Amino acid sequence: MRKIDFSKLIQEEIKLVKLHEAGEAAGKLEIVKMSYEQAKTFMEEIDLLDKVDDFADKFAYTQKLAKLGRTKRKDMPVIDDSDVKKFQMRLKLGTIDVKKPFAPTTDPKNPWPEGLGGWDAEDFVKRGLKDGSKEDDKIGVTIKRVEVGKLKPIQKQIYFDKSMGMTAKSGVKNTLSFLGSKTFFVASDDNFIIDGHHRWLSGIVLDPKLKVNVLSIGLPIKELLPMTTAYGDAIGNKRNQ
Repeated sequence: MRKIDFSKLIQEEIKLVKLHEAGEAAGKLEIVKMSYEQAKTFMEEIDLLDKVDDFADKFAYTQKLAKLGRTKRKDMPVIDDSDVKKFQMRLKLGTIDVKKPFAPTTDPKNPWPEGLGGWDAEDFVKRGLKDGSKEDDKIGVTIKRVEVGKLKPIQKQIYFDKSMGMTAKSGVKNTLSFLGSKTFFVASDDNFIIDGHHRWLSGIVLDPKLKVNVLSIGLPIKELLPMTTAYGDAIGNKRNQ
């Protein structure tokens, strides 16, 4: 595996993500609800249709995969780019209480409570160090290269106009370069996306075989989603609406 300068990658992500993600605003054309004719018309309006080979097939494939998403935007975790490195370190050190034995302040029936604030939020990110075991909560985190078409969405609302509109502004060549080498996706170890759904949409429409950097967290999505949602709340990040 090639060596990646993670800190440099983070900085590039912070600078460039604004060009692509267009902030936190929602779009208007939700891909799972739109028709091919709507997609074609929009692509013509932004002068991208003739720049994407086999668009009809790629749109159908993207829409089929997008229907896997079940989690609403408001229920998705929010971990800002500036928080990713600290989150990675906490996982590797085991400071978040993920597995038994649990700390005295962790509720075994609900180890990842949402909406924590104040002392409870501060305690949440340290509970893994208070459970009597130094090893049980350490979670492996790796960066790997994965074809963007092999990543699986979990977010229900993915906006075609948001993704492809920013692709048109950045240009196809710049978008492919950005996706392939200057950003990363956050995913579970079973390849479900935690962060990067709109970049995923652009990538799969342009080139589903494009290899991208994935920050792979060593938990299945059924555990990673509630844990990261609770974590985003605990560090004070506001949810998307």
